[in-house]
Amino acid sequence: MSDYVIIIPSYNKANDFKKYTYKMITEYKLQSKCLLLIQSDKDEKDYKEMFPDIKQQRTPQGYYESVNFMTNKLPKDKLIVKMDDDVSSLKRLSGNKLVKVQDLNKVFTDAFKELKEKKLTLAGFYMIQNAEYMSKLPTISYDLRFIQGAIYCYINKKIKLIKNGKADYVFTIDNYILSGGVVRYNHLGMRYRFESGNEKSDDIKYIEKNYDKYISRVIKHKGGSTSLLLKKNP
Repeated sequence: MSDYVIIIPSYNKANDFKKYTYKMITEYKLQSKCLLLIQSDKDEKDYKEMFPDIKQQRTPQGYYESVNFMTNKLPKDKLIVKMDDDVSSLKRLSGNKLVKVQDLNKVFTDAFKELKEKKLTLAGFYMIQNAEYMSKLPTISYDLRFIQGAIYCYINKKIKLIKNGKADYVFTIDNYILSGGVVRYNHLGMRYRFESGNEKSDDIKYIEKNYDKYISRVIKHKGGSTSLLLKKNP
């Protein structure tokens, strides 16, 4: 179950990648599993000089376009970890405290094993590192719960990311529709650098029009951003 690839889309952010995701994957010695999705000649040169231990794949420009290019290119049923370039850690709930994951490779291989056994296609982790919130949830859930896109594991069924600020929600729902559930490790929390401003005014309208039966409610935040509460068993 260890034959997976980690795809990392990154554009003009070599220094950020070095500070965050690269630091994490080198700590766990996962460079040989990784594939940097490169979108420009400049990045090809810069990333090759800074990260000679990681292979590159040239893709079309754009976050969604680069990930979808790899979904098309890689074989159906290929085991894929998608990881953004600003992920800094994954921590496990132990008692009432969060502790560093000791073996990230095992986390991924266990996730793919769980997906195979449950006949599901998408696995992810809790969206933040908060012991109080995480302790109130089951260790693993299989119903419809949001899979945050900073890092997740999927079996390639050729499901595309839509170009939408809520693409992670749609990808979660599309995988749920396909296989009847998603795996979420609620006692494993991620840390990544959140960037606001990716949401457009029509993004929520698209979700409400096409995925209304899976949405419990839309939560509006200060500043105009939104999040969605999904129906666990629609």
